[in-house]
Amino acid sequence: MSSTDADRVASGPLAAGSVPKEVTWDGLDKRKFFVVGAGMFSCVTCMLYPLTVIKTRQMVDGSAVGSRPPPAMSIVKDIVKERGIPGLYRGFGTIVVGTLPIRFVYLSTLEVVKARARVVCEALDLPPMAHGIADAAGGATASMCSQVLGVPVDIISQRQMVQGVAVRAASGEGTVRLRGYRNGVHALREIIAAEGVRGLYRGFGASIATLVPGSAIWWGFYGTYQRVFWQLVPAELGGARVRDEGLNLATASKKGPALDKEDPSMEFKAAVARGMAASSARSETGVPAEPGEGTVIGVQVASGVCAGATSGFLTTPLDIVKTRLQVLSGPQGAASAGGGGGAVRHTFWSTAAELYREHGALGFFRGVRPRMTSVSIWGTTMVTTYEFLKRTSKIDDAEP
Repeated sequence: MSSTDADRVASGPLAAGSVPKEVTWDGLDKRKFFVVGAGMFSCVTCMLYPLTVIKTRQMVDGSAVGSRPPPAMSIVKDIVKERGIPGLYRGFGTIVVGTLPIRFVYLSTLEVVKARARVVCEALDLPPMAHGIADAAGGATASMCSQVLGVPVDIISQRQMVQGVAVRAASGEGTVRLRGYRNGVHALREIIAAEGVRGLYRGFGASIATLVPGSAIWWGFYGTYQRVFWQLVPAELGGARVRDEGLNLATASKKGPALDKEDPSMEFKAAVARGMAASSARSETGVPAEPGEGTVIGVQVASGVCAGATSGFLTTPLDIVKTRLQVLSGPQGAASAGGGGGAVRHTFWSTAAELYREHGALGFFRGVRPRMTSVSIWGTTMVTTYEFLKRTSKIDDAEP
């Protein structure tokens, strides 16, 4: 047995790139997972949906020249004044119905690719912290596969969200307001009638360029942050950090005169000593080595918040260009680009150039704070719900 194998024997799942109480795709009751999950995720979406409406309207709003978008509370007041509380849920039905098949594709692909990629990481003998690569691969592949369904849902819901938002007229003088749709079905018919099926895939390339790396960054950082935090959790709570007494034991084993770096057997003994130290730290407290539900949720929440803030900041420039491209293309944005009433041709680069002309470099970070907040809250809530759903949908005799 190699020293690497010994470390894995001694340190448990963390050393193998896994995390405590992680449920694999093969260990899930798929029917329960998707049926119960549909209800749970819809409830979470209902609670957090207004954040998406606010973020989207901030990105598109052009009522004032400059880099600062309207404040979130100002947007909320305007929406409620004009349409009441239901105005904060424009496009909600489109999202709830549209995401059912998208979620099936996304989650299935995510878990399958993560499992396969983790096998590759282990075959390459990568260190545990590098196994975030497997999570990133799963996130990127899942996002790419789901965009065929996701982009039309995005376009329809976003155009519903921004009804009444002021955008600058093509002449640069004054503003015009974007018209809206009665509901998602009306939006679908209008877009196809005016722009054809291609209108439902406006900004498809931008979505791939934005959401695929965004998903990879989120899941990659989420997996990495989890492993970092589990290394900081005390062993008596199910983590990897050993108390001082155990560390002294392992350190003494490492520093002994008989330890020779070229002697694999001594390296193995040192690894076993570290494992015994961890076991000793757990047994002295009488607390089982298996982490409690509170510890697991705490690590997942902390990881989700950090991953959301990181990915939200890094992907804001791409996301704002994508959002404006999807919303301002076609007849809905015609007035802002010439008022001819016909379909308006926007490209990713022309949209980015227009954004720069209107708001400068800081325009690419319009709404960055609400987006970081939105991604953190959305991501953390969704992932803790997702992880809880996986634990409750685990097949009874499946190994965690």
